[in-house]
Amino acid sequence: MNLKEKIFKKYNDFSLLENKTEKDTLRFEIKTMISEHSKLDTNCYYLLGLVDYESDDWEENIEIIIENFKKAIELDKHNFLAQLYLAHCYHDLNKLELALENYKKVDKEELKKFQVWRYTKLIEQIGYCEYKLGNKKIGENYFEEVLEWYKKLPETDRVVPTELITCLPKNHWIVTEMKKIETYLK
Repeated sequence: MNLKEKIFKKYNDFSLLENKTEKDTLRFEIKTMISEHSKLDTNCYYLLGLVDYESDDWEENIEIIIENFKKAIELDKHNFLAQLYLAHCYHDLNKLELALENYKKVDKEELKKFQVWRYTKLIEQIGYCEYKLGNKKIGENYFEEVLEWYKKLPETDRVVPTELITCLPKNHWIVTEMKKIETYLK
């Protein structure tokens, strides 16, 4: 197993951990392994951003995280996951204009092929940004697309539509239809 494969294996272990101490230890090991890598490529920067983003202290490291995702994208503009996580960072900081700009740069077809649940969540997040930025009709159009996906996706490919539920009034027809599909949303 080469160094890159070892790093990705460690990351997979890291992503499954719930114990903060174990997760912090593994994050340190991953970052050390990456720093020992002779040439940092797009995947190295993506993983550096990801291990910090998926940690409890992500807010303390948000500027570094953003820079790592940006470097990953600079090295490979087709790194759709780095682009997606860069948008997530801005979304989490409530910088919705920047979030929207970056969500729209994500290669949707590649994301859909990778994981359809991430694609539908992306559509929902774009809708959320549009809606919160005052473009309510555009946001609703995206939410309607999310609803259409939920109607045809198996339960295992759906995630909680939190942004949609947060934005729209409880009696909105899209929310009503979503509650028919996702009965836990009462």
